[in-house]
Amino acid sequence: MSNIAQVVDGSVKDTAVESMKKVTRGTTSLGKDAFLQLLVAQMQYQDPLEPSSDTEWIAQLAQFSSLEEMQNMSSTLSNTQAFTMVGKTVQVTTDSATVEGVVDYVSVSGNTSYVNINGAQYKAADVKAVLGDNYLQEKYGPSVAEQTATFDYDHTADIKLAVSMGQEGYEANSLYLAIDGNLVDTDYLSYDKEKQILTIKQEALEGLEPGRSYAVTCIFDDKAETTSHGKANIKVVGTKPTTGV
Repeated sequence: MSNIAQVVDGSVKDTAVESMKKVTRGTTSLGKDAFLQLLVAQMQYQDPLEPSSDTEWIAQLAQFSSLEEMQNMSSTLSNTQAFTMVGKTVQVTTDSATVEGVVDYVSVSGNTSYVNINGAQYKAADVKAVLGDNYLQEKYGPSVAEQTATFDYDHTADIKLAVSMGQEGYEANSLYLAIDGNLVDTDYLSYDKEKQILTIKQEALEGLEPGRSYAVTCIFDDKAETTSHGKANIKVVGTKPTTGV
């Protein structure tokens, strides 16, 4: 063996260095392939007058085995973590968008894990957050804004409440409404889906006592059976008409 480098066209050419460049090109770390290449080059170009001992080679081979095992373990751990996300709601952030949804399944290609959300695949490494089970329901499901509507006996009119029936697949088909625990006939209710406004006809409010505030309960017909109580209130003012005996 010889540790003398070749001279080509007036410049020194070290094949060991060139081999290392090819192995590590395009990477930012010394991987197991580069480590093995370095070990082979070291054996090939060692000084024949002062060769490395068998103990040194065994120690370096042990280091190589440890490096390979750690990389394999890292890949296995990454895949295992991806599998635990099946059925959970996650947030994926890519260069083009942020997506939220439930992970239907996980697939592995090479050393890369992918999560499937709503029919699209994303790298498991792009998952930035695992969200609570009720996160999407609370975010996109039916809701009632904090509000107080006034019913005035001196100027009777229908009252309107801001109510959302939900979106993004979490919509309710219908709702039931109760005032102070008393269910209102649906004939006295109408809903503007575009404006997200629920109208209660004045006929349903006659009989309420002036000077009081009544809590409104909305019961939605959605998959979570969402119920909102007390966010909307009806304040009654004016003079209630008297009925003759």
